[in-house]
Amino acid sequence: MTKKLHHLVFIVVLFCSPCTLLAEMRVFGLEDFNLGRWVLGAGPIQANANICVSIRPPAPYQVTAYGSTASNAFTLTNGNDLLPYRMFFNDRPRPNGATELQAGQALGGLRGRRFGQNRQQCNRPTANISLYISDTDLVRSSSGRYSGTVIIIVGPE
Repeated sequence: MTKKLHHLVFIVVLFCSPCTLLAEMRVFGLEDFNLGRWVLGAGPIQANANICVSIRPPAPYQVTAYGSTASNAFTLTNGNDLLPYRMFFNDRPRPNGATELQAGQALGGLRGRRFGQNRQQCNRPTANISLYISDTDLVRSSSGRYSGTVIIIVGPE
């Protein structure tokens, strides 16, 4: 059994409330995950990417993620079936030590970093976003090409 897991598309929204209008935030390096093919016996699928979240002036920030279903769950679909996945975020550029995101719930207390000298790019990654699809869920799913979208809102606390 082979399943083609196409893409997980990220949409990032930066949010600034009236009391934090002086903050400038940017997210660099967030790209779609191409999960490739999965075959029976290959184990779970894991993917991660180092990104850069820059804030001027440096301040704590929060991340909220929403899946593309009516209940905001993190799922991929082949048009008929849903395949659940788990999302994680770390305010350090590594997947180890990441906190699992719960759909629609803010993960706060994240460490904001200042911009580099060039505000159009990041000097180095400051955070990591990752996903996990269990082999149990993969075995239960039907064959097909799966894709999905997750909306990530990044804002100051």
